[in-house]
Amino acid sequence: MRLLLFLFIASTLYAKTQSLHILDARTLSPLIGAIVSDTQSSVKTNEKGIAKISSSNKTIFVKAYGYKQKNVSQADAQTVFLEPFTSKALYVSFWAAGSKKYMQRILKLAKETEINTVIVDVKNEFGNLSYKSNVKLAQKIGAHRQRTIYNIDDFIKKLKDEGLYVIARIVVFKDDRLARTHNEYALKDSNGTVWRNREKLAWVSPFETKVHNYVADIAADAASHGFDEINFDYVRFPLRKGLVYSQKLNQKNRVAAISRFLQTANKKLRAYNIYTSVDTYGYVCWNSSDTNIGHTIKSLAQNADYIAPMLYPSGFGSGILGFKNPTEHSYEIINESIKAGLQRANVQAIRFKPWLQSFKDYAFDKKFFRSKEVSEQIKGAEHASCSGWMLWNPSSRFSSKGLQDTKLPYPILPAYKELKNINYCFRKEN
Repeated sequence: MRLLLFLFIASTLYAKTQSLHILDARTLSPLIGAIVSDTQSSVKTNEKGIAKISSSNKTIFVKAYGYKQKNVSQADAQTVFLEPFTSKALYVSFWAAGSKKYMQRILKLAKETEINTVIVDVKNEFGNLSYKSNVKLAQKIGAHRQRTIYNIDDFIKKLKDEGLYVIARIVVFKDDRLARTHNEYALKDSNGTVWRNREKLAWVSPFETKVHNYVADIAADAASHGFDEINFDYVRFPLRKGLVYSQKLNQKNRVAAISRFLQTANKKLRAYNIYTSVDTYGYVCWNSSDTNIGHTIKSLAQNADYIAPMLYPSGFGSGILGFKNPTEHSYEIINESIKAGLQRANVQAIRFKPWLQSFKDYAFDKKFFRSKEVSEQIKGAEHASCSGWMLWNPSSRFSSKGLQDTKLPYPILPAYKELKNINYCFRKEN
């Protein structure tokens, strides 16, 4: 206790009040609401793009939605220019990250198309880590035993040397390894047996604070290696009835549990100037409820930098926006879903970074999403003024089709107004 008191007093005595002027590097206009922080506190810029922060840290962190973050020294000039940035991303799976052939293809696409970002699996739904983390619990349960990246620092350096923005994908509550090694964390059926989904994978409880800390520690470890953003996936409750929880399962408790996890992660990520994003169902953009998974646009926006709805046209049911087959209306699905999400909370469109479909349709006519479908989704996201988009293919098999010529004019549909009473549902999680 005395040591903590001493450190607090010392930090206060040596704190220096710094005034920073944050400008757009291209237009030189002031950035309102840019975030200036250190390891202890955060402030936002005013209408003139100015923020004052009192800090004893040698380095100050600066970031703004839709811009690349920047670290500045206390001794540097205090006008900071942030570069506008729109993520255009491809997903690199756990196994693809360890394949020289796959990585060469990804880098080739990045050189030849507009791709400027990769999302790399750090922790997958099996609970495996793609590199050996310093997190003790991860080492204890052997989370790194099937790792595919043997030198994470060299791996990230190579990507950044190619000019790429690098995102770490971390699966949160779908964790078969942690559930198997720590039965007390696993979600169970009413008969007391560990529940497994249709993939035979177990989940851990979103209410368990020790799980929160474990995943947050993994995120902080990834941040320490130089990732630009942490993307949390499966940070939700499963859509399965009859499971046993430590708390009553209702919307209030579900939303609170997800928010607590994100707050825990944010606290452990304070030492790094890193963005966070949260994956969610596409229907969350449309629903006023938490969609039974603990997600609302408002609660996610309060606890993460970017919201990443999975707006795969194949994932929407027949009848969405009046379309019998959503896969024939890729542009409208993406564009109108973002608009619907904006009506759910007071957030900017730039806070959205949707996942787009780059795989075979599984619900309607079984077609492959090729140039037309991919291009129309990208236009839908860009015309909605999103902060970027991320293409999902579970096998990381991508082509250049649909990635070029995405700036052509495209008709913008009128915003749909009948949103208040919409509450879309979908299949339960088996």
